[in-house]
Amino acid sequence: MTDCRPQLTFSFYSRKPVVADFSGGQITSDAGLLPIRELDHRLGWTARAAGLLADPRQPAKTEHAFVEMFRQRFFGLIAGYPDCNDHDRLRDDQLLQTICDRPAGDPLASQPTLSRFENAVTARQVAQLNRLLMAQFLQVHRKRRPRRLTLDIDPTDDPCHGHQQLALFNGFYDQYMYLPTLVFERTSGLLLAVRLQAGNAAGSTRTVGILKPLIRQLRARWPKVKILLRADAGLGSPRLYRFCEQNRLDYLIGFIASAPLQERTRWALDWLKERFERTGQDSRWMGGFKHQAGTWDRPRRILYKAEVNKEGTNRRFVVTNCKGLPHHLWPLYNDRGTAETFIDDLKNGLAMDRLSCSRFVANAFRLAMAALAYNLLRTFRVTLARTELENASIQTIRARLIKIGARVVASVRRVWVHLSSAFPLAELLKKSLAIIQAMPRPG
Repeated sequence: MTDCRPQLTFSFYSRKPVVADFSGGQITSDAGLLPIRELDHRLGWTARAAGLLADPRQPAKTEHAFVEMFRQRFFGLIAGYPDCNDHDRLRDDQLLQTICDRPAGDPLASQPTLSRFENAVTARQVAQLNRLLMAQFLQVHRKRRPRRLTLDIDPTDDPCHGHQQLALFNGFYDQYMYLPTLVFERTSGLLLAVRLQAGNAAGSTRTVGILKPLIRQLRARWPKVKILLRADAGLGSPRLYRFCEQNRLDYLIGFIASAPLQERTRWALDWLKERFERTGQDSRWMGGFKHQAGTWDRPRRILYKAEVNKEGTNRRFVVTNCKGLPHHLWPLYNDRGTAETFIDDLKNGLAMDRLSCSRFVANAFRLAMAALAYNLLRTFRVTLARTELENASIQTIRARLIKIGARVVASVRRVWVHLSSAFPLAELLKKSLAIIQAMPRPG
């Protein structure tokens, strides 16, 4: 029988002709998903998440189970395929079929099927998925007893460019958008909570409602743990301060530079200006005082920092109940910027801001999937400790460890995934898998 598959011939190699054909068999570009799927299997996370999604369809008339479609979208996000459209090209990828526990050669769900799946999820189910984030954190830390936890709560803008439900205009960001609010634990970088809000929501909207169940669960697990909450000025409110004080939380929360505060610290700025003009050296002063705003029921401690340099002048304020000197507390507050790198990972690595469904609940489901995938990758990164990828971003991990070309061959007894003999990180991948396989299986 004549082989009609085309050949591509190249002439740039001086020693002999270079010929390419299309007879390589089943090739995947994402063989590095295998250890991440193994980690998920050990932790039981996608099985638990998919188990929360009640399938309203008639079983006899369905081809793709919810758990399969959830894994298809979930691991598609991890591999860098954020849209349902991508899966029209991926549904025949034999490795992804294996990842999703689909029989080899059986196509995965198409884009229309995945879109119906996303739109079938209810608001209650999205709320249950969001609660899984805290369950993941507690599971990962089940054998640890931390003395202190630092929580960073932060909203972020998610610009909208279509006709998404509740995509409303936000005057602060000057755009039509959604406003997701996220809570990270600083040391692990894990997400503890995420909520999608309408674009016109204020930063402080629902802040206490998001934090209340988290604090309750953390106190139930570790009654004596000290908890520090950090946030920028947009989330500050008398209700949040009272909540922290009533629940024994330390807090460092940005505060707006109101006229009374500016007047009270004017002397420091004038002194620093004079010093800078005299010496030409950058000047800074940190201090603190008690202050009671008109909406407060009692005075609270205000920290301030005044700076003068060649770029100009700057004053910043923080409200806190923490003990300690200002020059010790300010670095602790400034470390809150680490949460921005976590948000960058979510946006750049997992397309958290690609919420293009028309229904708000479907977009909230997409956000929850991205958050769950983020936690799995943060946990996977623990297996890369003391390696060159120990502090790598999700994009770097994807480029170095997930985007691995391999030939997939399914025999009667096993599925072979033949990676390149020249893969430079083979030992790292082997070490990572060994750590994962030493973990206990879910109960």
